Amino acid sequence: MTSPQLARELEIVRMREMLGGYRITQMLYVAAKLGLPDLLAEGPKSAQELAAAANAHGPSLFRLLRALASTGVFAERSDGRFESTALSDRLRSDAPDRQRPFALSYGEPWWWSPFGELLHSVKTGETAFDRIYGTSMFEYLGRHPDAARTFNENMTAATGGTGEAVASAYDFSRVKVLVDVGGGHGALAAEILRRNPELRAVIFDQQTVLEGAAPVLQERGVLARCVLAPGDFFESVPAGGDLYVLKYIIHDWDDAKAALILRNVRRAMRPEARLLLVESIIVPGNEASRGKLVDLTMLVFTGGRERTEPEFAKLLQGAGLRLNRAIPLAGATSVLEALPI
Repeated sequence: MTSPQLARELEIVRMREMLGGYRITQMLYVAAKLGLPDLLAEGPKSAQELAAAANAHGPSLFRLLRALASTGVFAERSDGRFESTALSDRLRSDAPDRQRPFALSYGEPWWWSPFGELLHSVKTGETAFDRIYGTSMFEYLGRHPDAARTFNENMTAATGGTGEAVASAYDFSRVKVLVDVGGGHGALAAEILRRNPELRAVIFDQQTVLEGAAPVLQERGVLARCVLAPGDFFESVPAGGDLYVLKYIIHDWDDAKAALILRNVRRAMRPEARLLLVESIIVPGNEASRGKLVDLTMLVFTGGRERTEPEFAKLLQGAGLRLNRAIPLAGATSVLEALPI
């Protein structure tokens, strides 16, 4: 086979792998949902043993395990039993890097079905989630506690590495009171508090979200230095903070709603206070970027968007804030520091 022929064959293989990606997502979701990585942490087991423990159909489960083993998730032994691998261990409930919450959310119908309407969103600009469910994603989560729990666990897991990166990249030594706006279960604030023992934090979010915050903060040993403040950032934000932090909040919303949130933050800020946005910054060119893929997630889920640095600067200026600097973290994520004008 000549070099051009080989190149074409490899391109075809790559394209087919990309086209079939939906299967892998669902396979990993089912494995995580059934707790298979946890069951195999105890040692190799047959498909029938796993089926009995997971309340599944043995022959069908075998087919799933065999397919996952072909991708490096689990391994089939010569005796017919299956064992864990480095990849499957990432889906264990006790894995330190917490990939299981992503598998459990990405495979849920309310998560993947909006992407089935990506064509509609691209043709019309409308949010696919709203089209399917007749309500916004956040209103849907407010009405479906199980989905909200899955989503919030996803967000907490996503904060893990990001929280460490933010806490390392920014100097919090002059901050006495941090207000984490849309702080969820407080994972980001907890990491910052852990590294800054004199700091106190206000975790601001909806009451239903904050109900899951205390265990997270308690586990990290910082609950006593936190105030859980319920509210709606479209209405107001707690005053009195030295530093306001919004992690992956602004990208959830279109420019009008994002500007409203930022104006409410600005009203709560004293002249010497600062604002940090933890967001992906879209860069020009063809470079691979997770932010460019997340941007499509925002399109179909919330009507929000990822933004370039000039777009962030314009948005902040309209809310009475000045972009002071952008600190790049791993991947496309950055910390954008803004000051009152």
